[in-house]
Amino acid sequence: MTRKTFKTIEADVDAGTHDDRLYNKAFEGFRASLRNTLLPLVRHETPILASMQKTIRTPGLDQYFVWTANLGTHTFFMVFLPILIWFGNAELGRNVAFLTASGVFWSGFVKDFLCLPRPLSPPVHRLTMSPSVALEYGFPSTHSTNSISVALFLISMACEKLAPESPVRLISVIACTFYAVSVVFGRVYCGMHTVTDCLGGSILAYLVYLAQWTFKDQFNALFTSQSYWVFMAIPICLMLVSLHPDPMERCPCFEDSVCFMGVVIGLMPGSWLCNQTYYCNTGLSSSVLSTQIGIMGALFLLVKLVAGVACLFIWRIVCKKVCYYILPPIYRVFNLPHRKFEIGARTYKSLRRESIHPVPSVLDFHSITGNMQNNEHVGIQSAIDLKEAQDQQNQLSYRGGAREDVPITTSPNEKEVFDPTSLLIIEDAPLRYDVDIVTKLIVYAGIGFIAVYIVPMLFQMMSQLTV
Repeated sequence: MTRKTFKTIEADVDAGTHDDRLYNKAFEGFRASLRNTLLPLVRHETPILASMQKTIRTPGLDQYFVWTANLGTHTFFMVFLPILIWFGNAELGRNVAFLTASGVFWSGFVKDFLCLPRPLSPPVHRLTMSPSVALEYGFPSTHSTNSISVALFLISMACEKLAPESPVRLISVIACTFYAVSVVFGRVYCGMHTVTDCLGGSILAYLVYLAQWTFKDQFNALFTSQSYWVFMAIPICLMLVSLHPDPMERCPCFEDSVCFMGVVIGLMPGSWLCNQTYYCNTGLSSSVLSTQIGIMGALFLLVKLVAGVACLFIWRIVCKKVCYYILPPIYRVFNLPHRKFEIGARTYKSLRRESIHPVPSVLDFHSITGNMQNNEHVGIQSAIDLKEAQDQQNQLSYRGGAREDVPITTSPNEKEVFDPTSLLIIEDAPLRYDVDIVTKLIVYAGIGFIAVYIVPMLFQMMSQLTV
């Protein structure tokens, strides 16, 4: 009876830095050749970035770029976008939400497709608030994609809506440009990305922006028309999720993509229903911020914000509990497939006792509130030279030394078969069950739907009660 050997690597070994032969063995054709073409560019920049950091780093710049990096994260957009939709401009909020979801999905798609490492550390020092940075690939930079695409869209909106002589237009263009430059250059300064990564993210950002801006009117018309084309977002998003490539390591890019695709699945039909419902539409318009709102009006909007956020958190906790109760038996009965880094339903009994954190994993508040002294990370520089042996003493070799893997016991009648993808499970990564992906889709689809349909009606109900 043949048996696959499952070994683990330490969490401080960066994603994308394993022996090149491992990737060439697992990848085929175009994917392998494109990775081999780009990999020397990424590695060539490592000593250049290290030299730049030694030259220009100061404590003040460290603080600035570490904090401004949060303006390009999932956390920032997941918090900012509901507020923009509820109290600002729902149409602009939908466009930015779709723009951000597209950027997160396609940057994650390319990251998992190419599996290119970040700049090696040392010699590069990484400045980041995210503790899971070693699990993510480098090319392209998602921060660059999000910040540049959003900045370009907002600049285009300002140029379209405001007169050329308007000072607000000039201020908007300068502010958006400064925002994008700060985030993108900050990724290089912090040692999180090479210039190649940021250039790739910038090109992707322009493509995402160009598509969104070109079809902006058609996109907005979907929510005001009487047609049902907007519901095509559901099968399209599900298809995109199914096409997402499998990475070599367990990279969180896929989970982020699933979350944002789920938001789109709920946001687009929900926005259409809201525009067709007078009660919902009135609830949105009654919450728009105004310069003449007054103190009591501001307090009432704050109460609305708390109520809206509470709805999203309650939905997440209840829905995830229900999914953990219902989905595992369905997976077991139909023997549904799962991704290679997930725990199959046949290997656990129940998830009913599984604890659920009230804050979604995509909202990394803990890292934002962490100690600034813990933001500098120095990891292992060299790639792992994985030997092709099939016995129990396979070794992962480092340039600075070597260590032996923990032996895996097998029965005398079992034969070990080397599977390159089975060696790449991060020891310190949290467990993921096979039902987690479907659960995330359902939860975040509900969050998108509640944010644009249920919460505005709640706002209208609250407004009527105070009259």
